[in-house]
Amino acid sequence: MAERDQTRTYSRKESVVFLKTDEPFGGLSNMAGGYPIHVNGVRILTSEALYQVCRFPHLPDVQKLIIGQVSPMTAKMRSKPYRKDSRPDWDQVRVRIMRWSLRMKLANNWNTFSALLLKTGDRPIVEESRKDAFWGAKVVDDGDTLVGMNVLGRLLMELREQVKQQGRDAALDIAPPDIPQFLLFGRPIEVAVGVPTPQAVEAQEQGSLFGADTAAAVEAVAARAPVAQAKTVYEAYRASGLPWVPHVPEGWQVLRNGRLFGHRVETGYPDLPILEVSLRTGVRVRDMEHGKRKQVMSQKENYKRAVKGDIAYNMMRMWQGAVGPAPVDGLVSPAYVVVKPFAEANSAYYSYLFRTQAYMREVNKFSRGIVADRNRLYWESFKQMPSLVPPRPEQDQIVAYLRAQDAHIARFIKAKRDLIALMAEKRSVLAERAISSADTQYLRLDRVVSLLATPITREPKATYTPIGMFNRGRGIFHKPLTEGKHLGDSTFFRIGKGDLVFSGQFAWEGAIAVASAEDEGCIASHRYPIAKCKLDAVTPEYLYTFFLSKAGDLILNHHSRGAAGRNRPLNPRSLLKEKIPVPPLHRQREVSDFLYEELSVRREIEKEIALIREYRDRLIADAVTGQVDLRGWRPGPDDAVSDDDLAALGDDEAAPTEEDADGEEN
Repeated sequence: MAERDQTRTYSRKESVVFLKTDEPFGGLSNMAGGYPIHVNGVRILTSEALYQVCRFPHLPDVQKLIIGQVSPMTAKMRSKPYRKDSRPDWDQVRVRIMRWSLRMKLANNWNTFSALLLKTGDRPIVEESRKDAFWGAKVVDDGDTLVGMNVLGRLLMELREQVKQQGRDAALDIAPPDIPQFLLFGRPIEVAVGVPTPQAVEAQEQGSLFGADTAAAVEAVAARAPVAQAKTVYEAYRASGLPWVPHVPEGWQVLRNGRLFGHRVETGYPDLPILEVSLRTGVRVRDMEHGKRKQVMSQKENYKRAVKGDIAYNMMRMWQGAVGPAPVDGLVSPAYVVVKPFAEANSAYYSYLFRTQAYMREVNKFSRGIVADRNRLYWESFKQMPSLVPPRPEQDQIVAYLRAQDAHIARFIKAKRDLIALMAEKRSVLAERAISSADTQYLRLDRVVSLLATPITREPKATYTPIGMFNRGRGIFHKPLTEGKHLGDSTFFRIGKGDLVFSGQFAWEGAIAVASAEDEGCIASHRYPIAKCKLDAVTPEYLYTFFLSKAGDLILNHHSRGAAGRNRPLNPRSLLKEKIPVPPLHRQREVSDFLYEELSVRREIEKEIALIREYRDRLIADAVTGQVDLRGWRPGPDDAVSDDDLAALGDDEAAPTEEDADGEEN
């Protein structure tokens, strides 16, 4: 059919029209954030990025470049230079790919996206566009009329009908389109379908359709939550006037923070304990005696007093969630702001609200500074920010509900962490047995390994994948694909499979790893010493395990020197002079074989924990913004909560994220 025969005319008044993502129906846009999609185990942030990735099945490096972008617009723009290399049949298959991308968006975000589609009723859905009359429609005449093919809007209407007719089963109709060479990173795109229960589907509303095994990991927790069983909404909603939560329940208010909190600036309490912030669980008492974060405090007289129940936030990091209620009277850094709640504000409710993604984006808008990454949210700006205000009894109920769900989630995480700890303990026993073998030799490390000394020759227009490292032996992560001209002034070295990689700053915290096949070809800056085994009688996996043992930890600490704090550079030259135990090869292989089993289990556990955390984020966002009515919830016998129960939610034991890469504090 000719394109002119596909042109449609729409009335703005009679249609659901979207242009910007912060509009009431902006979530229908491919540019809308908050709808991540998982394909072949890879997390893709938006349907726009997924659509663009499908242009280049034969160019996996370009696919990585697109997926690595945080902004959907950047993902789209990064694809433009390669458009001439799009798959040859792109014009013939692009509509089928867009249809599949939208179905994936629905399947991975069932609750929020299906609700948004159904909210459009039976009205035409139209994407307003200033330039594109194919996917959208252009404004003509007086602005009330839009004309175009509106293919995206029509696909959304098609999907809406599918949701109306099939209900949840619509989330399972996501088989890849029948087109050749439908690949991601060189592998055929496959989709896990047949999620076993409605609870598991609901639990993954902001996550992915992993297989049944991973979905079952959240089912036990999700089954306890009313949100995961049947979403109960308030009888009536009203417009809030806030772009980040357009509608709130009748009876809820929107007030500026200055109406809810007062500013507390009190110093001169040197005997109170020091408080610190956790990005996931709020404010806690700092352990000054134990752990590797021991610090020497000075000028305590400048620290601010926070009374139990006050909210304290880090001016520079509130946008990341560095905010929470004080558990006891204590002292916080001068870089914190302390606010005292008035009677109508439950500080625990606002701690949950302030750490939602939507609110943290608002924090960025109200923060001020010379450069973006040094912005600060001062009290004068904080008090101007609007916040939701449910009636105080509802705030208390929401907090009780969320604490109970947090306790269930924390117990689940703790059980998984305990399994990891048991496997690490078994590995340590194997390592000790290998070291204590009668045939063990002690050799200088420079007889066993050599340091990589030949840097790469960078090509300005070539692309490279730099690496970073997690602490506590949790391995390597890949940074976004980068052109040579943007790599900066560092010297870079190419990594090979089996290389032993150290973090130059945080090796003493366990930031070491054995490079896998996925890491081969990546590059590491001069801050990451790379060691290659010289002897066939030594495996890199054994060396990795040794340096994570108590004996290896002592050696790394001894050869790490620096100023006070956690940044203590490793001296690789002096490390090479250290004698280390080298047991017989068969003993080393026992350790190596178990290590790979342990790492496989750890990866699966981290996936499950990440899924649980995504579920928790969605649960909190729905509860504190009134998207679910929790007034009828009553705690059951398993809903008892203690502070000890919630400890596993803390970021010290969090799944690896780039925030704690190279041991940086979360």
